[in-house]
Amino acid sequence: MSRPNTKGYFVRERLTEAREARDVTQADIGRPLNRSGSAVSNWERGEQTPEPTTLEQLASVLGVFSSYFGKDIPNYGGSAIFFRSMANATKRVRTREKARVRWLQHTSLELQEILEFPAVNFPAFVGPDDYRKLDYPDLEHIASSMRAHWRLGDGPLQNMVLVAENAGVVVGIDEVGSTRIDGQGAWCKADVRPYILLARDKYTAFRRQMDIAHELAHLVLHYGIDDEQLEKHFDTIEDQAKYLAGAFLLPDKSFPAEIFSVSLDGFLALKPRWKVAIGAMIMRARQLHILSESSAHSLWKYRATRGWNRREPLDLPTETPVEEPRLLRRAIEMIVDSGVRSKRDLLASDIGLGASDIEMMAVLPPGYFGGQAEIIPLEPKLKESESGNRGGQVVPFPRPN
Repeated sequence: MSRPNTKGYFVRERLTEAREARDVTQADIGRPLNRSGSAVSNWERGEQTPEPTTLEQLASVLGVFSSYFGKDIPNYGGSAIFFRSMANATKRVRTREKARVRWLQHTSLELQEILEFPAVNFPAFVGPDDYRKLDYPDLEHIASSMRAHWRLGDGPLQNMVLVAENAGVVVGIDEVGSTRIDGQGAWCKADVRPYILLARDKYTAFRRQMDIAHELAHLVLHYGIDDEQLEKHFDTIEDQAKYLAGAFLLPDKSFPAEIFSVSLDGFLALKPRWKVAIGAMIMRARQLHILSESSAHSLWKYRATRGWNRREPLDLPTETPVEEPRLLRRAIEMIVDSGVRSKRDLLASDIGLGASDIEMMAVLPPGYFGGQAEIIPLEPKLKESESGNRGGQVVPFPRPN
């Protein structure tokens, strides 16, 4: 008599995805299961599948529901996921965060089976591969075009998260555990939608503004770039995103008109209005030739002397509240409050990830789903019924305001 198995149900790529998202090795997973790392490797390669009871244990070890391992991998596409650093020291963190971006996309796609998300509003500011031809005047023009298209005017932008979400971006939050990773953006082919996953580790309103602007710049300038192109042209790609983010937040005409003193205190006075760090304003003033190279260098030194290179005035969340994403949270609350799904069904059947993961990602209150105790391993289903509408009625999702 053959032993029960999960062949035909178990999606091996989900195991790799979960392992990388948890930043654990195959041996780390096998140890509590009394299995070798090579056994886990066999599961990931598709040479074997775990038994149903082992699958339940595997889900428990990785902090997900066993239903997660039965979900097909969407067509994420080959677009690169953008990071600020390609240093070897961050390689392991990048691997983890790439998997967490996939979790963000997976969660969004599952919610879109039920809700109709705001339409993506990204015109083709730059053609495929045209980024290599761009110079700084081109980036200034693109920054103006972005503001004009999204009807943002030329003044300060108080909430970049809302700007992104209104343009159709799905924004999530993650606790990275490293200050080397600020956030990452990527396009997903499955829903032709841009995604941004922000790190909570540098938790200031001004860092949040710049991180969103930086990832938006990548999404606008570098659509369709794959990992190979990113690595080959990384310095150019990062320099362009950094420049466009500054030009977008601090326009070349309106921002200089408000500079009344090219001093640290003068920039500090502008900080709460423009929602941009003093360091970024110094850099922008240098780009616009308001400051000479030597004057900018002196301000950088004076800024460090004051200790502002570690933390600037107004940076504490108690001084300046940090704007949080709203789209995912509102989507989940709408589904639950309308009775379309219970919290448990949404988590266990639709998404399949752990409660704390979704609560962090969607900025839901800790314990919203009832805590990890609610994660009860499910019996794997060897056959999936194709009949019926899994998502029920599609509910339109209102645009954030």
